[in-house]
This record gives sequence, structure tokens and C-alpha cells, in this order.
Amino acid sequence: MKPPKKNRLFFRVPPCYHCLKRYWLNQLYPRLSTAIRKSLSLIDPLKLSPLTIIFWYPIPPYKAIGLSITGLEEIAVFGRQQIEPNQTLYVMSKILHLKPPFPLTLFIMFVSFSLVLVDSAHKVILSILSEYENNAPTDETITPSLDPFALTPRMSIYYPIFDDRTSIGFLTIDSRHVEISVKQALEPNNNIRSLIRFIDIYSPYPLQVAVMILSFGLFLSGIIMRYNQEIQQEVIDDIQTLLRGHP
Repeated sequence: MKPPKKNRLFFRVPPCYHCLKRYWLNQLYPRLSTAIRKSLSLIDPLKLSPLTIIFWYPIPPYKAIGLSITGLEEIAVFGRQQIEPNQTLYVMSKILHLKPPFPLTLFIMFVSFSLVLVDSAHKVILSILSEYENNAPTDETITPSLDPFALTPRMSIYYPIFDDRTSIGFLTIDSRHVEISVKQALEPNNNIRSLIRFIDIYSPYPLQVAVMILSFGLFLSGIIMRYNQEIQQEVIDDIQTLLRGHP
């Protein structure tokens, strides 16, 4: 059934629609698809992994020595100095830059991480013992013991914001207390950096341990990926050198 004559304008497609559709399918859509494919190819989830993990060994009352691991064969030793009494501003300076063998780097990293976990478990035991001391009878005495965990390390992991010069990370104080800080390079060689603490978080014990283990796993995955890329690039360079006929 044909529509009435006065309503034919409502069923007629304007000519500009076909022009816009042809322009979209022939030019805009291919360009947009190409740009999306290029953007997706540049997105690498491992590029968001932490670039640095630092294990701080305290030197009471205001200093600490840090082992900064940035690769499977790179360890930097930093000294950290507290600037003001509120534990908000620190300055860290590089003391040594070492390139130990691959097994030694893994050994140092896992030993330090194990000490961090042992210290977290030790703090939980201390909290339980303190509750027991508060609830113990008055005639019962608890023998004090030396604390061998007074110098156990604290772990800090930093995620890059733009590059390695500016990063944000967390420092584990114990199994519940974590400090969020910003690390900023103060000179071009990244030998002197500042640490500014701006948030203190008291989280449940399982959440704190989960964040520590997941961050450590992301860091380990990232350095393994970068190490594999370096090995592949070296192999490609050697093959190109042999094909060019150089000795």
C-alpha cells in the first residue's frame, strides 16, 4: 500500500546520507581502524609492571641502606636520610652500582623478600603476645626475649608514572601499615632522588600480604620480559653481523 502523497517526504532518504555513508566507509572507517590497531599493538600490560623494588635495611634512628633491584643483573645501593622529624620527606643517594651474576641477583632478591614476609609474620605474633600479656593473670610473668628482627628490611615497590624519573609506590612498615610515597629524580643521572610520603594506610593483614606478593610477581615478570628482550636483541645483532660478513 502506497503512503499518502503528503507523507512521501518522510520515506525519502536525503542524498547527503549516501554521501556521508560513502565517505565514512571509504575514508573515515579505514583510518579509524588503522589507528585503533596501531594503538592496541603499542599497549603492553607488562609495561605497567614496577620498574624498581627496594629493600630498606634500617640504620636507627634516621638512616637506612637500600638494595634497589632494577634488573636480573643490576643492583644499586642507596643511602636514605630522613630530612624532618615527621618521617615525611627523605633524600636517597646512590652509593654503588653493581652488576652481579644472574643467580646472585635472584638469591639476594628472594632472601630479602623472605625476610620481609618473616618480619610481617613476626609482627602478627607480637600483637597476639601483647594481647596475651594484657589478659594474663597478675601473678604470671612472661620472660622477655631479645628481638632478632629489629633490623629486618622493609620493602618498597614503585610504579612508573611517566618514566623512571617519577614514580609512585608503597613502603611496607608491617603487616598492616603501608606508606604511599612519590619518588622523584633530582638530577639527570638519577643518582639523587627524593621520597615524599603523603598517605598512611592501615589495611587488613590478608590484603597487605596479597598486595605485596602480587607486586613482587609483577616486578619479577617485568624484569624477566626485559631480560628476554635484551637477549633476543643481542641474538639479532649477532646474526646481522654474520650476514654482513664482519668478523
